[in-house]
Amino acid sequence: MFLLLAVACGRVPSADWTEGAAEPDGRALHTLVLHDVPEGSRVWFQELFDGKTSVEGPTMNHYQGTSWYIDIPECGTVTLKYYGRPLPRHSWVPEAFVLQQQGRPDTPMEVRYHFLAHPKTENDEGSFASNYELQPADIIPQVKRVSYGTMETLETHPAGWYRITIGEDGEPKVDADDEDGAFYAQTTLSKLPRPLPPMTIEDWPDYAYRGFMLDVVRDFRSVDEVLEIIDLMASWKLNTLHFHVADDESWCLEIKDYSELTEFGAHHALPDWNLQETCALKPSANGKIGNTSFYTDREYQRILRYAWDRRIMVIPEFDTPGHSRASIKAMQAYERRTGDSSFRLQDPADTSRYWSAQDFTDNVLSVYMPSVYKFYGAVFDEVIRLHKEAGVPLPAIHIGGDEVPEGAWSGRDRREMKETFINGMLDLAEARGIRLAGWEDIAKGLEPETQERLKNSLYFINVWNTEGIEGFPVVLSPAAYTYLDLAYSDSPEEIGLSWAGYVDERKTFALNPNDYKGDIIGVQAQLWSSQLRSFDDATYQMLPKALGVAERGWNAVANEPFETAFNRFYSIIVSREMPVWEQKGYLYKKRCP
Repeated sequence: MFLLLAVACGRVPSADWTEGAAEPDGRALHTLVLHDVPEGSRVWFQELFDGKTSVEGPTMNHYQGTSWYIDIPECGTVTLKYYGRPLPRHSWVPEAFVLQQQGRPDTPMEVRYHFLAHPKTENDEGSFASNYELQPADIIPQVKRVSYGTMETLETHPAGWYRITIGEDGEPKVDADDEDGAFYAQTTLSKLPRPLPPMTIEDWPDYAYRGFMLDVVRDFRSVDEVLEIIDLMASWKLNTLHFHVADDESWCLEIKDYSELTEFGAHHALPDWNLQETCALKPSANGKIGNTSFYTDREYQRILRYAWDRRIMVIPEFDTPGHSRASIKAMQAYERRTGDSSFRLQDPADTSRYWSAQDFTDNVLSVYMPSVYKFYGAVFDEVIRLHKEAGVPLPAIHIGGDEVPEGAWSGRDRREMKETFINGMLDLAEARGIRLAGWEDIAKGLEPETQERLKNSLYFINVWNTEGIEGFPVVLSPAAYTYLDLAYSDSPEEIGLSWAGYVDERKTFALNPNDYKGDIIGVQAQLWSSQLRSFDDATYQMLPKALGVAERGWNAVANEPFETAFNRFYSIIVSREMPVWEQKGYLYKKRCP
């Protein structure tokens, strides 16, 4: 093993990265020292994009997305000093350093970090008191009605309604009008502390859609990890898994007729010496190389069935027409192998110049090409088949539609391109009798005729950046309240982003659906994974902040002053949820009393 790692300088290369202090102009001077690097080699690393001004040493070159590389001019120790932004959190450091040499295997490098001492700060607003005296029926989501005795039932029963009556003998009697209600009753019974006193519970969800979006593209979750997340969802009575399986960084669902989608599009390696991705996609933000991470058709169906057994539907998302780099590159590999250009996703003659939100310059579909819709028609057909064979519903296919960068489709009318894209996807959906979903962006700027056509085939739009859109079914997904990847606070030790602020369980609980426009059919939590590196990271960002969204899906608003309501809510978390997480070994956010 040592012989494989040894390089021309005679020692194993490594790196030291040292954080610089913020200066008055808002910059910080950081230092990167590369030890024992061979002359003529190249060092790659991953970092969230940040404009850099070199002060000393060789140039740091941006490739695509989070990837950077440095060409090494001489053997030995190379020091780079550069101005960048002050480090907001330790998790934002340059990471996944890899040495590349022509004719040799790519070699991961050890990296040591040297952080400044920062005063510990928390931006939590308000109390996290947990001194509410719990009653036996206090669970999350909280039940609508409870009486420690008898209680008159509702005259009409909403969808998902159930009633639990517990007599003097402690034995429960369950009434429900549908399968959902029966399942929710059993979920409630499983969470009630024993022994059960005499009481009556009557309960139902306020919203028909209560979702959780899981991004497996930037940091992959194994099948078993997905099933554990589904169990958590079921315990909170969520009923929809929005499964984000295709984006710029990876394509994570097997489509058998197009093996390159996963053999290339879910496999990651460094670009070759000429900066070409010939065998695999570039590394994602997590920097993993040599791994192929996707779900086979059977694994996907296992997830579908497991979820449906828990009354959870699965909506797969293939983000288009931006955020499509993985499919574009994979189908270029397919064309190289087969010579078949009829599934081409990007026009070779396109000279557009753009810079996407995640720093890609080549991730937009050429939506004016019929081959784009031939390809997605094949994808839709495969998804429909998988759900049908699994015996579970396919409520919609999510087509994304967000963050198409300015500058795409150069020389063509941008509004016309959007019309072409939406109508092309509607053609596919209508021909197959399925519905579409998308981020709020797909509903904006359409001609009236296209807008009405979209409404007829639309399950919902995720409102993530506005106060809502009139006339469309809306799943509330506001970043400032439901993006679980946002850091809990401004502490450097937290992981996560902060472009929309900080999100904790107090913030998610404070979501007020009455502040938004549109036909609101539900709420959804989003777990983006660009800052995740493990299942522990995933559970930490979920727990306990996801519970506020689950509460708002079941009980749209709290019917008491906020501090009183949150004390009750957080007391339930501390006493009834956290012990379960401890038992399962989940990493979660703990707060000192």
